[in-house]
Amino acid sequence: MEKQKYAGPIPPIEYYDPNNMKVEDREKFIKWYQERVAENYVFDFEKEFVEYCVSDVDILTQACLKFRKLMIDEGNVCPFTEASTLPSACNKIFRRNFLQPETIGIIPKNGYRLCDNQSKIALQWLLWEEQERGVEIIHAAKQQESIVAGCKVDGFCEKSKQVFEFHGCYYHGCPRCYKYERQVPLKDDPTQTLDSRYENTVTKTQHLIDQGYEVIEMWECDFRRNMNDEIRQYTEDHPLLINLPLNPRDAFYGGRTENMKTYYKCRDGEQIKYVDVCSLYPWVNKYGKYPVGHPEVIVGNEKCNKLNLLETDGLIKCRILPPQQLIHPVLPVKLNDKLMFVLCYTCGKTGSRECSHSDEERVINGTWVIDEVVKSVEKGYLILDIQEIWKYKVTQYDPETKEGGLFNGYISKFLKIKQESSGWPSYCTTPESKDQYVREYLAREGVTLDPQKVAVNPGLRQLGKAVITSFWGKLGQRENQGKTSIVNRPETLFSMLTNPATDVNSILPVNDDTLLVNWSFKDEAYDVLPTVNVCLAAYTTAQARLKLYSYLEKVGDNAIYTDTDSVIYLSKAGQEDIPLGNFLGEMTDELEGYGEGSYIDEFVSGGPKNYAYKVYSPKSGEYSITCKVKGLSLNYNASQTVNFETIKSMVLTEEEPEPVPIIYKQIRRTGDHKVMTTQLTKLYRPLSTKWKFDEQGGSLPFGFKKARL
Repeated sequence: MEKQKYAGPIPPIEYYDPNNMKVEDREKFIKWYQERVAENYVFDFEKEFVEYCVSDVDILTQACLKFRKLMIDEGNVCPFTEASTLPSACNKIFRRNFLQPETIGIIPKNGYRLCDNQSKIALQWLLWEEQERGVEIIHAAKQQESIVAGCKVDGFCEKSKQVFEFHGCYYHGCPRCYKYERQVPLKDDPTQTLDSRYENTVTKTQHLIDQGYEVIEMWECDFRRNMNDEIRQYTEDHPLLINLPLNPRDAFYGGRTENMKTYYKCRDGEQIKYVDVCSLYPWVNKYGKYPVGHPEVIVGNEKCNKLNLLETDGLIKCRILPPQQLIHPVLPVKLNDKLMFVLCYTCGKTGSRECSHSDEERVINGTWVIDEVVKSVEKGYLILDIQEIWKYKVTQYDPETKEGGLFNGYISKFLKIKQESSGWPSYCTTPESKDQYVREYLAREGVTLDPQKVAVNPGLRQLGKAVITSFWGKLGQRENQGKTSIVNRPETLFSMLTNPATDVNSILPVNDDTLLVNWSFKDEAYDVLPTVNVCLAAYTTAQARLKLYSYLEKVGDNAIYTDTDSVIYLSKAGQEDIPLGNFLGEMTDELEGYGEGSYIDEFVSGGPKNYAYKVYSPKSGEYSITCKVKGLSLNYNASQTVNFETIKSMVLTEEEPEPVPIIYKQIRRTGDHKVMTTQLTKLYRPLSTKWKFDEQGGSLPFGFKKARL
């Protein structure tokens, strides 16, 4: 506190913590600091502090006002009064200005087959009962549920006249789990209470007993308590569980991120190129196909096989066998908490370097956008059986007629802002070349640029880009997220604690009169959001992966690294490079900033989002080094420890490298909402687990087997 009144020579340099700055920023700061010392600068802490705060608030205020004006002028939405995040503001702009009637369906909470199917945990219990009792039970994993004595039942053994009933605690009003507010109307169905649900359950059970049936009951809480590794392993791996209804969120995968090589140094006649798709997701939003309305749900292998997948759009849940000689697998699968592309499910799960597995062990079960499955069949995948298809009608933008599509109007609106604020391309040096550029952009993108507004404006460009790229993710948002309420009345807190529809996650005292309560709805009680359609989100990422795959096909085994919208590949003399362009969906040169003709001479990777490379610029004749590691802020201190040479030595060592500790400072918000500067330690190590690597740094996808000669 005493230092707040300090006035005198500029404080010692360590107070500015330059070693926690990035290398370039540190160099600029040291130069600035030395200049201040040389001029005998007088540092008045109180004056500097006030000036900094005023300046900071002034800049933020002006930025917010300009942002607000832009969003109101272009989208008729105030981002501060009508939304709480940028994606929600973007979604509101789309719905208010561009959404057409009857185009985006709101998917029912539990899909389109809830009435005929049970929850996964109910089927797990029924499968375990079959195993333990040695009887055959008819249940939803085999066919539709049985009707016994006029009642639909979870499971039925006709031979022994046994009825099996699984009682979900919320849906059946468990008196042990829900002791309070049992006569209050329920949020998801105000015509019912916990007591009425429990009474209905007891009445149904007694009715079945009166009709001469033995009723075996299991409450959800009891089964969860009794669940052990034996039960879990038997039921999780049971083939009948794949007959659960299609969950569209299972088709929503992220971007493709893989390192195909851990190290490569160019030889004579070789260059490593780094190319990036120009605005990949906005390109998909504008030019991709999207489902509209609600789907036709087709269930069962026999019915699904009558469809021609080449003429069908939508989602598919199936079992599919990958080929064994495909260098770039097509279909994504989630294994070991990672998104992987494998040719053998078991190899990918266990990390096996040699595949000796049967076809059944190699099979992938999953849900995908049909377009990806069609592409996989083209590359040699074999569909074994189909459990379910959601067949949609689709819409797609036609560049010739300038009609169709779901999001093209929104994207074009803000693409204009982004492109104008990017300035003129380097080749536009004359009025004629500028006119030609405007005409080409109109012909290609259907967007008319205003020459008077074409000028470099980094802030406006970033805003236009953010509004475009932040838009589609809201469609795939998880719906039952935690909420925080400010509570200052005891009865409000007690109501939250006893409400059968909610779970209180945490309570933080603010002062004697106020609490911050974090809570969420139970899975059975939350409402679907009118802003979410995960099928549209799944279509967005699927088409992005297919776009990237088209480039991986071109480079084949010359691919070195890929990340969502970019490819690093080996270019050899006499071989055709990936063509470049400047429009949406075309590849651009990521190394252009180093000078014309620049290329990567040496590349090293410790895993996905963990790489470094040396760029050679023919123009300057110099090498530049870039190093990127996800989760690490490579400031001056960290870059002394983790850099190109560090990663290279760790990757090329024959023994398991020791992890390297990285110590750094970070401003963080604590659980009780305090802002503090803390010292953290992270351990760095290479981790390449998505492909199987050899000692020379080469790799193959899991499950790959060389063809016998």
